[in-house]
Amino acid sequence: MLAISPKWRMRGEASMFSGDRISLTGSKSHLALVRPSGMGAPRLEQVRTPVALPGDFVCRTLIAGVCGTDLQILRGVRDDPARILGHEGVAVVEEVAAKADQRWLGATIAVNPTPDWGTAELGHTLDGMMQQRFLVPARLRSLVVSSPAELAADLAILAEPLASVLTCGGILKRVAEPIRVLVVGRGTIGQLLRIALKTACASVRDVVVIGTKETAGTENGAFDTVILCSSRQDVAAALSIGLGALCDGGILHLFGGLPSEGRDPRLPGVNLSEVRGRNTGGRVGLPLTAQCQTTIGHKRVAITGHRGSSNAMLTQAMLDLSARPNTYRPLLTIVTNPEEAVRTLRDAVGYPPVRSWTKLGIDFRRWRT
Repeated sequence: MLAISPKWRMRGEASMFSGDRISLTGSKSHLALVRPSGMGAPRLEQVRTPVALPGDFVCRTLIAGVCGTDLQILRGVRDDPARILGHEGVAVVEEVAAKADQRWLGATIAVNPTPDWGTAELGHTLDGMMQQRFLVPARLRSLVVSSPAELAADLAILAEPLASVLTCGGILKRVAEPIRVLVVGRGTIGQLLRIALKTACASVRDVVVIGTKETAGTENGAFDTVILCSSRQDVAAALSIGLGALCDGGILHLFGGLPSEGRDPRLPGVNLSEVRGRNTGGRVGLPLTAQCQTTIGHKRVAITGHRGSSNAMLTQAMLDLSARPNTYRPLLTIVTNPEEAVRTLRDAVGYPPVRSWTKLGIDFRRWRT
């Protein structure tokens, strides 16, 4: 029988053995926020705890974050099939199935949801982190990133979106030297761009963040860069604002939702989904931009964009959160237990939707099986 280091016993956890499989818990079921079929807020249910096969990790969620994409799925705007959402957060590795992986037991980790080889899986096609325990299958092991010991668990739910913001800044640096930037979208990404874009892209001097119903003072071509980070259902309004505010020869960066068909008649000849997809999971494709002349105002526009970030940028984001906790913590509007989170989500996906928060965190440490 394999020996477990004394440090695991000090945690007060039960250790279970089955061949090479090593588990710090004997639980067979756990609490999860399970989506109904169709659209609507999730319900609290007991689900079967996964068992690790060789190369897999079973992880215990500490805190999971709710992002705009999650809300779009719950509202039926997106058709991602995962019945349990969540790709932002931090967890502890509780079960492995190979001796070589024993060193991971008890490690605090994040999972990069966007691989550079394809579309996002965790919380999209695979059950995600809005549950007490979740599976990282062997094929996604390369996306597991160690969390710095000094990073507070609540701030960790900002790591993935902050990493994407830092990636955005890196791309803009390679395209031009933006100075005055308009961000269309007041969600978490918009607020993180307000805080961190000047650090990620040193040429930036001014970042203005507005919502899709705030057009006053933006239709004058005063911005050399516009970043769209609105939800998919608001992209038409966001694009109207952005093109009106952008100067001739400016940069349009696609960060948030896109039209379902990936095109817009105001940007003729450009496949927006293809342009954004060139830069996925930290992999930067060429060319970085697509050139276009808009049908409104006949402005020349350089269009770029990205999806997700690299593991290295996720680590950098966690270090930045650790170094400046007081800067980022005001974005954590609500961090609460699963029961209260369900009530909050019910309001956010209802009609009319009621969302009075920037970032919602679901703290599974406040619920014990």
